[in-house]
Amino acid sequence: MTTPLLVSTLMKSPVLSVTPDTLVDEAYLLLASRRISSAPVVDDTGKALGVVSLTDLLRIGRLQPASLAGIQPIDLPTEPVSDHMHKGVLTVSPNAPVTAAARIMADEHVHRVYVEQEGKLVGVFSIEEVLSSVRALRLEAPIGDVMTKPVISLPLTATIAEATSRLDRAQVTGVVIVDEYRHPVGVFTQVEALAARSFVPDTKVEDVMNYGILTQHVKTPLYRAAAHAFESRARRVLVLENGELVGLITGLDFARVLARA
Repeated sequence: MTTPLLVSTLMKSPVLSVTPDTLVDEAYLLLASRRISSAPVVDDTGKALGVVSLTDLLRIGRLQPASLAGIQPIDLPTEPVSDHMHKGVLTVSPNAPVTAAARIMADEHVHRVYVEQEGKLVGVFSIEEVLSSVRALRLEAPIGDVMTKPVISLPLTATIAEATSRLDRAQVTGVVIVDEYRHPVGVFTQVEALAARSFVPDTKVEDVMNYGILTQHVKTPLYRAAAHAFESRARRVLVLENGELVGLITGLDFARVLARA
């Protein structure tokens, strides 16, 4: 019988956290500098109280007066994260199989779960570890079988106000930017939306989008796509067939596949 791959084998440690009185903008700068999408909010005793994420920050920023008035696409308030965090933390045991961690992520639509032992957070299992697991288990189904479609996209001529609004309305973490030939040329994600919060709303999305895209053929096996995504630090794979964009694989798509493995 094959020994299951355990969370403890791949998890990252120690856990980056913030305190309840950390200001929203400070939390954003910390997440951006470490290139992560969320962090637990921990009190002085080490107890996890909740989680603050880029999704939370985008929602908060969109509801500020300057954003509602159209002056800025996003405006982060000078308030502590305790006012806006999601209470409670999704955790998993270090001895749990990676499939169990992936199942929580897929079911709860989150990009990471925290590893808890004896009441303390000792690690984190994120999309990056999901990619490593898919690669290690050599899951061979073609990505076309599990891709998300249709793809939410915007033209290069869109503004950052339009792109940010699309993220908000569609409740997704990123949209694909396409040129006049419908060819993918970049992505605009929560990261770019928050980084461009001081820009005027009618700034073209091309000026702030991420050019670092990863494309794979529709027949590419999952483990190979996961390996490419891991090495390039991409969080979505754009799926092409005959040169046309037909779908994408998100981190949560990889998690759903791993949960069923």
